[in-house]
Amino acid sequence: MLKKLLIFSTLFSPFADASPLSDGAMRLIQIGNEISSRDVVLRGQSLLLKGAFDLNDYDAMYEASKQVRFGSELMGYKPQEREANEILIKLVRRSYDTALYEYAFYLLDGSHGFIKNEFLALNLFEESFEVHGNAKSAMMAAIIRNESLVPGTKKPHRIDELITFAILNKVPGAQAYQTQYIDKDYLTDLKPSNWQDWIKGQSL
Repeated sequence: MLKKLLIFSTLFSPFADASPLSDGAMRLIQIGNEISSRDVVLRGQSLLLKGAFDLNDYDAMYEASKQVRFGSELMGYKPQEREANEILIKLVRRSYDTALYEYAFYLLDGSHGFIKNEFLALNLFEESFEVHGNAKSAMMAAIIRNESLVPGTKKPHRIDELITFAILNKVPGAQAYQTQYIDKDYLTDLKPSNWQDWIKGQSL
């Protein structure tokens, strides 16, 4: 039932600014899971649905997609990746930045049910940077261009613009990447098995 409600809300609800309800809902869900209380989790989920349905809250919709993606052993909900992806894509079409960033990684890695598409991943990271000023997305766009993952996009001026923005905003790993892979690009290539894991492992 929860899954059907979430899909319905994505397809037929207009979107608006985020509401603080989503934060409160997630706190309740987290506490409920920590103390193994189904009642507390249900209260959190009800708030989450209220944010998604009544307030058309982007954050609530995104958090709901995560609930669907991972399921809940406590509540007896199985993971529903396909349904979660449908919600995520709807948010991407509305240029919700958190969804842009996450979906771009799924495409870059070819994970979570998506076929690898570096070109679309680059477009999403650059949209995230240009529209929302996301410095982490700027770094990833610079990497995709510098590593020539998309043919014809290795443009030094654009790469410098992107990586400089990331460095100025203190994105973990940005300065190290510039030193090792841009300034000395002729010496080595970066080929992690999973880009999302690689970026999470970076430090200042």
